[in-house]
Amino acid sequence: MSTEATNRSERSDEPEIASRPRSFPTGWLVAAVVVGGLLWWFGLRVKAATSTQAALAAERDQTAKQAASVKAQGKPAAVNAATVSGVAQTWKPEISLDGTLQPSRETDLGFKAAGRLAAIRVKLGDRVSSGAVLATLEDNEAAAQVKAAEASVRAAEAQVALAEDASKRTTTLLGTGAATQANGVQVEQQKSLAVAQLDGARAQLSLVQANLKNHVLTAPFSGSITKVPAGPGAFVSPGMPLFHVQDTSTLKLVGTIGEADARLVHAGATVELRLDGRVIQGKVTAVLSSVDAQTRRVPVEAEVKNDATAPLLGGSFVRATIVGLPATPVVKLPASTLRPGSQDEIMVVKDGHLSTRHIAFALAGDGALLVRAGVHTDEAVLVSPSAEAQEGDRVH
Repeated sequence: MSTEATNRSERSDEPEIASRPRSFPTGWLVAAVVVGGLLWWFGLRVKAATSTQAALAAERDQTAKQAASVKAQGKPAAVNAATVSGVAQTWKPEISLDGTLQPSRETDLGFKAAGRLAAIRVKLGDRVSSGAVLATLEDNEAAAQVKAAEASVRAAEAQVALAEDASKRTTTLLGTGAATQANGVQVEQQKSLAVAQLDGARAQLSLVQANLKNHVLTAPFSGSITKVPAGPGAFVSPGMPLFHVQDTSTLKLVGTIGEADARLVHAGATVELRLDGRVIQGKVTAVLSSVDAQTRRVPVEAEVKNDATAPLLGGSFVRATIVGLPATPVVKLPASTLRPGSQDEIMVVKDGHLSTRHIAFALAGDGALLVRAGVHTDEAVLVSPSAEAQEGDRVH
């Protein structure tokens, strides 16, 4: 076999790789389609956003042109609105007073002297009378000091008696000439010294007696015990608060009212508390002449006599009403005239323009405004003013 035949035979055995066609990958085709879709969607969004921005810009331009036109004319935009006039009435004020009931008298009590607590005579919650003994301290040393002071007083009294006797005898001798004038002066000085020593001894006795009394703690007024020590045996210092006494036979109502209402309330006005279907009356005792810096309200105090059968509790929060006040003229307006978002503003039409008014008012039973100050019956008040209404707006 020739060499050429052998080569052809070898080539015939090799795989015909070059003759097979190449196929395009399917993944690349899908990715291309997705990317194209995203680009098309993004283009639509950009076009829509551009259109929206163009519309907003046109609207702003139109608004600016209108505002410039109005400004050039020197006139605010006109408002179509209805108005109403108030009705004159007479109102008997009833002012709400919210506050806390406090004991009319309360105090912390402690011994004036230092010592060991010997006995406790009361329990938590006991009612005590004025002068009742609450507790005692060990008083052995104080009692001994009293006895020593009493002995000193007796000794000083004896010295005074001797000095007085010497003075009498010296006076007699001076009359007969048996004693000199110098002797008389000396005797009188000794008598004065004895009297002074007696005064000092008596003062010392009063001091130690007071110290002995300070070993006994008594109630300064009638009331309830709301704090007691855990038990006897502890050493206490002067002024250390051990007991707390409250007098709740009369309670003090401490609350606040609005600044405008303070002009109507005076000391002696009647206060009514409505609790559990019963009415308890009291009297206003003080209306402060200044406004609280934090609440911007006027502090008021009232005195309420407690009910012994169903007592009120000190520290309770209550709602009361101040009644019996003199009648006052008011202007009645619909509740719809109150400006939205405001507590005391209405809009009055004056010379075809809006004017803001601050009013002092109370609410009637039907919800109407009973205005005490800020508007008159001959003024036109805007009904249902919008929150955008401003001072100076023109009104049709």
